Amino acid sequence: MTDDTCDCEYFSEGDWVESKLNSSIFGIVVGESDFGRYYHVQLAGTLEIRAMHAVTIRHMDVQDDEPPVATKQPVDDNVIQVDFTKRQPLKPNTTTEGAA
Repeated sequence: MTDDTCDCEYFSEGDWVESKLNSSIFGIVVGESDFGRYYHVQLAGTLEIRAMHAVTIRHMDVQDDEPPVATKQPVDDNVIQVDFTKRQPLKPNTTTEGAA
């Protein structure tokens, strides 16, 4: 996010917002409660709706119907990425390389 963007305190339904603490968490405002103290944000790529405190979110540069593109975080060389959506059959002779 650039320095010349707005530092709004209020958000409307349909606004794209991101977390100030972790910009990879972003979504669209779908509602508010407690007179704008909390905003209900549907996270991008999911159906999950989270209540976020107004001071922890900010507007994103992109404000249209298309969702912003998430940036990939770099992966260290010693990290083994695992796809938990694929079934991994475990049998007594399966090597788990030290994992449980």
